[in-house]
Amino acid sequence: MHQERTFIAIKPEGIQRRFIGEIITKFEKKGLKLVAAKFTAPSLELTEKHYTDDEAWIESSGNRSYQNYVDKGIDPGKTPRELALMTRQRCLDHFTGRTIFAMTWEGPHAVQTGRKIAGHTNPLVADNGSIRGDMSPESYEVSDNFDRTILNIVHASGSVEEAEKEINLWFDKDEILDYKMIDEEIMIGKDWGKVDPSRQQATSIGRSGHDESDKQK
Repeated sequence: MHQERTFIAIKPEGIQRRFIGEIITKFEKKGLKLVAAKFTAPSLELTEKHYTDDEAWIESSGNRSYQNYVDKGIDPGKTPRELALMTRQRCLDHFTGRTIFAMTWEGPHAVQTGRKIAGHTNPLVADNGSIRGDMSPESYEVSDNFDRTILNIVHASGSVEEAEKEINLWFDKDEILDYKMIDEEIMIGKDWGKVDPSRQQATSIGRSGHDESDKQK
């Protein structure tokens, strides 16, 4: 089984636009289980641990940002590293001291599913039906114009390893509940909902479509 946990956070703009219930519904309808949730206004120290400044992240983020500009025929006027550091600072400014709704979701392929529900990081190209595709009019160009982070409604862990790190960062172990949902067997099992064999026999219909007793008339 591919049972996983992922970290999802509704960002300040999602809260301000009253999307909490609608966002939770999207994950519930997909079959994921909410095992931890809380409102929090993170400190700079916590936000800096979330938006890490390690070299691997800087390289990955910077290259993605730089390629996005190139694909649009735009000269960013910055190196990939400079773009990554700019992005991180914008994220720190946006998260620190503002209310977010932090959640841990559990289920088969939770990380990949969470990313799919969230949609592409850039709402302009996110699929219709995703949170970002449906709820945000943003783009990198808009965020650059205002010199702020992109307002894409939610954060979703990008890998199993990242999810584990983020969950441990935002939640204490006793805040995450391990419990069963009634519908879990339907979602991940196979031997459920079968009619009792004796009941099947009592309600059987002949091949002709008539009750067996009709043959004796």
